[in-house]
Amino acid sequence: MRRQATLNGLLDQGCTVRGDVSFVDLLRVHGHVIGSVTSEAELFVGEGGVIEGEIRVGRLIVAGTVTGTVWVTERLVVHKGGRIVAEVHAPKLVMEDGGVLEGQVHMTGPGAEAPSSS
Repeated sequence: MRRQATLNGLLDQGCTVRGDVSFVDLLRVHGHVIGSVTSEAELFVGEGGVIEGEIRVGRLIVAGTVTGTVWVTERLVVHKGGRIVAEVHAPKLVMEDGGVLEGQVHMTGPGAEAPSSS
């Protein structure tokens, strides 16, 4: 059983970050990130949240907008109103009615390693 995630950070509406973001446990994005987001844990892109760039996380939950390239090692969930326009690599994909995914999807094996971004 997975323990409850501890919130490491919140990027709220009206905030924009340009560059690389990394975190340990849980990051909620309701603002705008332009760059890369990296973690072995969970990223939540809330309503109004936008990420443009590369995402490499353990778990990704999208209720906002993601564009670029997505690497998920555990599970990707797209909620109603969520929109992904990206090349996606994930072992598990859950789409709610009203969620949108445009792009190429690669259903990689569990724990598949993404190539290094260097």
